[in-house]
Parts: sequence; structure tokens; C-alpha cells
Amino acid sequence: MRQKGFYTSVFALSVFPLATVANAREEAEPGIAIEEIVVSARYRTESLSEVPDSITAFTAAEVERYRIERINRVASLTPNLRFSDDQEVGVSTLVIRGVRQNRGTGQPPVSFQVDGVSATNNLLTTQELFDVERIEVLRGPQGALYGRNAIGGAVLVTTRQPTAEPEYRLRVSAAEGRDYVLATSASGPLADDGSLLYRAALRVQDREGQLENAFLDNRLVDFKESTAGRFRLLYSATDRLTVDIRGQYADQEGGSGYFMPASEGVLPLPPPSPPIFFGNPVYQIQSNVIGESFVTFSESSVKIDYDLGWSVLTSITSYTDVESGNDQDLDQTLVDAINILVDDDSQTLAQELRLASMDGTTLRWMGGVYYFSQDRFRSLATTFLGVPVPPAAQDLSLENFAAFGNLSYDLSEHLELTLAFRYDIETPEDRTQGRRETFSELQPKLSLAYDAGDDLLAYLTVGRGFRAGGFNNLAPGSSFEPSFDKESLVSYEAGLKASAYGGRLRGGLALYYIDYTDQQFFLFDQTGTQANINIPKSEILGGELEFAAQPADSLELNVGVGFVDSEIKEYRDVAGVLVPGDAIIGSKVPGAPVWTLNLSLQHTLPLANATDLVSRLDYEHRGKTYWTLDNVDSQRPYDLLNLSLALTRQRWEARFFVDNLLEEDYIEWFFAARFIGLPADIAWPSQPRQFGLEVSLRY
Repeated sequence: MRQKGFYTSVFALSVFPLATVANAREEAEPGIAIEEIVVSARYRTESLSEVPDSITAFTAAEVERYRIERINRVASLTPNLRFSDDQEVGVSTLVIRGVRQNRGTGQPPVSFQVDGVSATNNLLTTQELFDVERIEVLRGPQGALYGRNAIGGAVLVTTRQPTAEPEYRLRVSAAEGRDYVLATSASGPLADDGSLLYRAALRVQDREGQLENAFLDNRLVDFKESTAGRFRLLYSATDRLTVDIRGQYADQEGGSGYFMPASEGVLPLPPPSPPIFFGNPVYQIQSNVIGESFVTFSESSVKIDYDLGWSVLTSITSYTDVESGNDQDLDQTLVDAINILVDDDSQTLAQELRLASMDGTTLRWMGGVYYFSQDRFRSLATTFLGVPVPPAAQDLSLENFAAFGNLSYDLSEHLELTLAFRYDIETPEDRTQGRRETFSELQPKLSLAYDAGDDLLAYLTVGRGFRAGGFNNLAPGSSFEPSFDKESLVSYEAGLKASAYGGRLRGGLALYYIDYTDQQFFLFDQTGTQANINIPKSEILGGELEFAAQPADSLELNVGVGFVDSEIKEYRDVAGVLVPGDAIIGSKVPGAPVWTLNLSLQHTLPLANATDLVSRLDYEHRGKTYWTLDNVDSQRPYDLLNLSLALTRQRWEARFFVDNLLEEDYIEWFFAARFIGLPADIAWPSQPRQFGLEVSLRY
């Protein structure tokens, strides 16, 4: 009954603002309108309400007030986007509209870009987000504009630009778990004529942690040390030519592998030896070692823009070097059964050339070519009952060539047609196995947008997404296949965007259906093998509703609702998967909460001396989440509540905050023993309640 009541509330919440928007008129009382968010999702500056795509965007002010420092915080504020940290500082699982991330040798389901430069390694999605100007989350296939692996969408991060006037910022915070953060930035001119500008930013974090291993003298396991720096030079050589040089370095070290056993451990041994029953307690961190992990990366890029008068030519060249590793207890029990040591190093070179038309014309177009080359070595060495096992090692090279284009044409004053495409040719080569294969796919996209006037936009979109196949990182004794196939999907989407009451109410609704072929899923086993398998056919449908309202000048309300339903339509038994196919067909695609709801309420109270008291409440509901392909294991629905109270003036701000106020205890991610062959099911714990204080200065 409680769940039914929640669905009824969500339905009412969805219908009310849309009905209000549809019937509102400009005779509303005058007041301060909600800030119109400007995005660059189509490589040109547009209002968010004018773009025919499902987009969640955050301005610089929202990044600060929401305290967004990593993509996990973005996900908690975005419908149908889920991000979990699990296993180590560089590893995460991202799910968008039911399209999920492949760990290990697989590729992410979204194009993750910082200042137009794509993150070329799935470990980079965990990087710290600091000195940020804007964040945009685009849902649905975005390959035509945002490159490889944009099968589920794109996350675009724009950092603060170098400024013509000197600017300095400082932010410090302290929170429970001895969690200390310092972030600072400086910007200004390096040449008297303003042709050369710079910006430098630094973020440092030191955290002892809050989660304890009760079986190792309550030692903390979620510790972390992080240092990240960025430097940019913006050179305006002429009125037509600009050169943007960017360098970034980051180093993260922290805990690893503090999963909790979710079942009693049973270690099967080859006959005639009887199985070993561990009898370990469940849902307690009890690894027999304190795991450690690290991710270090350096990235440099050069972006050149040249105004040809009739179009703009852009070149982006980037090079990325990533090193990572972790040492952890793989069985996660207090018995010294299986340990693992992982090393992962990669070097990537990427080059993009594109030509884009000028804004403000009836016909707007963009086209380009892309090249990507990566060398990656990954080794997973396990120890079984103290005996070393030959490692799962993989020496992998990857090349990608692509051509892409986008064309938007105003068929009439109110109707816009957009045609886009991307053609990828991707060739992975596993030098360890001596195998090489080429995957290619044309990814077209068509969109019709109708401006109905009175601040109402309707659109229809059909697009194809693609993610290349590859080779599994196999260890001796593993039953998984040596390779996995490419996946593709066709996404159908219909949406509405509207504003009313003089801009005091803005909203958007999107409904979608995904026809999925050979969807990739990540699994691993006790040998250290990390593998992807393919699900021949699945279907996903759902929707998002987002709206922002300003019922009073001092009060702001933001609401987002997401819904995902799915079904695995076809499945064939796969080597390495111990669960039979008839237990999987008809199940829901795992990893995405069926319902998500996020609500933010902010009140501003003016005080004396130009000071404001800003109080904020952020509420998040995550519905039932299925963890496994057979849907036997799931996470119950739960609710999270964050509060903050801030004193703000023009040049400073002091904020008291508390995350997870209700001390909700839930599972971030889960692996079932019957799929992976470990002694026990394992579950990644949630973060406990945390109080903190943050102070920011600007001058």
C-alpha cells in the first residue's frame, strides 16, 4: 500500500505542473523569473528550453549550492541517472536509462567530456569536479555530436574560463570522518593587451573515513587522499584565431574492496574434498586485509578555433596517461581465501577536426572526423588459499576512426528538422590472445521540433546508438568466452518543454522507448577474469519529468522524476554464466531504479548588511533496483535527505551541511555468488550520515 501511494503521488506531481504550464498565461503577477539556463549541447549557445533533447543542466551557482564535486552528486539530482562508487577509487558503475557501464576492459555508456575533451578511459569518470562553470547531462544516443560510447547519453563539464580581470577563489571544508578539502583558483591576463589569459585551479582532499572493519580492530576502510590540478592558457592570436591549451593532473589514493558478504561463505573444492563452510556474519565489513587502491592520470590538450567568416574550424588534440591499481581481499570474508592484485595502465591519443556553420541562420550544420588510439595493459593476479594463480593479463590496443555530422533546418518559422549521423570503425586487438576484430556501425538520428508559441516546444526524436565489442580479460581456468560482441540500440523519444507565469515555472517531459540488441553486461569470477557477455534482445521504456518553480521571490523549487521499465526478451546460455537462460528471460534489465524522485527546496531570507540566510533541503527517492539478470536479488526503495544552511554575501559564503540526515542504510551495488563463483554474495555499503562546514571566498 505504501508503494502504491508513492506511485499515486508521483503521478499527481507529474500531471499538475504540466497542466499548469499548458494553461498559464502572461497575466501572472510580475516578479523575478527563474534563471534561464544556457547550454552548448549542439555546439552553439542556446536556451535549454530550445533544445529538442532531454537535458538536465546545472549552472555555476547550482554547482556550488548543490556542492557538486563528483559525478555521483550529479546523478543524485538527475532523473534516470545512477552512479555508484564500488570497489576502488577509480572504479564506478554508471547507469543511464537502463544502459549500464562495463567495468574492466569495457567502455562507459556515456561520452564524458571536460571542456570539449572526451575522457578516454572509464576510470576518469570518477575524477573530481572543481572550478566548474556548467554541467549538462544529455539522455539518449548522442554519438553524432559527442563521439564514441555515447550510446546512452553524454555528460558535458565546462570549467570556468580564464578571465580578462584578475579573479581569485578559495574554498575550505571540514566534515565528519576527518574529511578536509581545500580548493582554490586564480585567473587573469598574462599580456597587457589581454590576448593571453590564464586560469589555474587546485583541489586537495584528505579523508580518514567513517566505515570500519570490525574484524580488524575497527580500522577505517573508506579513507582517501586526492590531489588534482588544472592549468589553462587562452591565447587570442587574432580576431579570428584562438588557442586553448589545457593541462590536468590528478592523483587519488584510497580504500579498496570493502564489500560486505551478503550471504554465508561456502567455498566449493574439487572432489573428493568437501566444501569449506565459512559461517561468516553477513552485511558487515570483514575483509581479512585493508584494501588499497590508486588512480593517477595526466591529460594535456590543445583546442584551436579559427573563424573562416562563413564557418568555424575547430581542432582538438588530446593525450591522456592513466595508471591505476588495487590490492584487496576478493572473497570479502574474514577467511583468507581469495586475494587479488590489479594493475591497469593506458595511454591514449585523440584527434578531432570539425567545421561548424555560424549561428543565426536558417540552415545550421556541423561536420567532422575523429581518430582515437589507445594502448592498455591490464593484469589481475589472484591468490587462492595462499597459492598464486596465473594472472589474467591483457595487452590491448584500440583504434577508432569516425566521421560525423549534424544539420538543422528551419522548415518554417515554428518547425525545425535535425538530421545527424556518426559512422564508427573501431578495431580492438588483444595481443595476449592474438586476436583482432573490427566493429563498425552507422548511427543516424532524426529530430523534429515544433515551437508552438507561448513558450511551448514539442519534439520527436529517433536515434541509433552503438558500443563496440571487444575481448575479455581471461585467466586460466575461466569459463567465459574470449570475446564479446558489439551492442546497438534504437531510441524513440517524444518530449515537451514549456515555461509559464512570466518564467516563474519551467518544465520538461520526455517519454522514450529503447529497442536493444546484444546489450553488454559485466561479470567476473574467482579466477580474476573480468568479462562482458551479450543479451540478444531487451526492451526499455520510461520517462523523465523535470520542473523548476519560483512561487515567491525568496523560494525556489526543483523537482525531477524518472521511470524505467524493461524486459529481457531473448537470452541464450552463455559460457561462464551459471544461471540457466529460462531464469533470465522475462526479467527486468538490472542496475536502474524503477523510480527516481529528486526534490530541492531553497529559501532565501535577507538579513542586515547585504547578507542572506539561505536554507536548503534536498530529497531523493530511489525505487526498487534489481541487481542480477534473474532479478532474484534487489535493493528495496529508500529515501535520502540532505540539508544545508548558509550565510552569503557578495564575496564570501559559510555553509553548514549534513548529508544522509536520516542515516539511511542501503546497498550501492551488489554481486551474486551464483553468477561470479565467489564464496558469498557481496554488497557495497552506503556512506553514513556526515556533518560538515564549508567556507568560500571570492575576490
